[in-house]
Amino acid sequence: MALADESLPKAVELKRVSKSYAGTPPVNALSDVSISVSRGEFLGIIGASGSGKTTFLHIVGTLTNPTFGSVFINGLDTAGMSDRVLAGMRSKYIGFVFQEYFLLQGFTATENVENGLLYSGISASERRDRSEAMLERVGLSHRLTHLPNEMSGGEQQRVAIARALVHSPSFILADEPTGNLDSKNTESLMELLVSLNDEGTTMILITHDLDVAAMSKRQVTLRDGRILSDSYVQQGSVND
Repeated sequence: MALADESLPKAVELKRVSKSYAGTPPVNALSDVSISVSRGEFLGIIGASGSGKTTFLHIVGTLTNPTFGSVFINGLDTAGMSDRVLAGMRSKYIGFVFQEYFLLQGFTATENVENGLLYSGISASERRDRSEAMLERVGLSHRLTHLPNEMSGGEQQRVAIARALVHSPSFILADEPTGNLDSKNTESLMELLVSLNDEGTTMILITHDLDVAAMSKRQVTLRDGRILSDSYVQQGSVND
C-alpha cells in the first residue's frame, strides 16, 4: 500500500459532526462524529440499516451540511460555502461510485468516462485520451466502444469507477459498489479497488457487507449515528 504523505492535508476530516432531521421527536442521524482519512488509506464504513451510513456519505460527499461540527475536504473548510462552490469542490476532489452505475445509455464506455471531464476545461482530444487510458487502467481496454447494454454489470461498474477516477480526485467515495453484483464480479471488483488503493488512490467504501468490508485496511463501524469502533485490520478476501 502506498504510504500516506502526512505533509499533505487530509483527504477528509470531520470534527464533532452531528446531523439532525426535523421530526417528532427529531432524528439524530449522526452524533458527535470525528474522523480523519489520510491520503492513501482504504477506509471501510460499516453499519446496519439506520446506523448513519447514508448520512455519513452525504456529509463526506458535501451533498448535505452538518447541523453541528466542521467538515474539511482536502484541507478546505466547507462551512459557509455556497451550493455552487460545493459543486465545484465535488467535481474537483471527490469521485463518486454508487450501487447503480448511472451510465448514459447510447453512449460508449469511453464517452461515459469523458463525461467526468466535461467541465474540466481540457480539450476534447485530451478528454478522449485520458478516458481511454483510465478504462485501460480498470481492465476495459477491450470495451472502449461498447455501449452499457453490451457489457456485464461488473464491466459497467468498472466504467463508473473509471469515470470517478478520470479527473484525479482526492478520494473515491464508493456507496455499496458491489450491491448489484454476483459473488464472482464482487470479488473481481474489490480486487480492482484494492489494486487502485495500492497504487495510491484514497478509498472510502460504505457497505453493509462484512465480507466486502474485509477488503479494506481500516474499518469504522457506525451504530445509531455514532462511531462504535475504528481499527486497522489485516486485509481479507471476499471469499474468506
